[in-house]
Amino acid sequence: MATVFFKINNTQEKEVKTLMKEEGYTNKAEFFRFLVKFYKYHKSPEEIRFEKTTQELAEIIAKLDKKGKFKSLTEQLKDA
Repeated sequence: MATVFFKINNTQEKEVKTLMKEEGYTNKAEFFRFLVKFYKYHKSPEEIRFEKTTQELAEIIAKLDKKGKFKSLTEQLKDA
């Protein structure tokens, strides 16, 4: 396992200690390993909203394309 060293300010140190106590972590290494896993597998509300909106847009484009009402970007940008 690799060793990682970094500094946090006093406010962050207090927050970390409070969270560790509240959540039952016995040491900082365990706490920060959990944060890395949490960050990797959980998405922010903005990411979730972006993915949902992107999916909705893709569905709209697919429906328009199926009906023959969707023009490609190249067609849309052609000079008249």
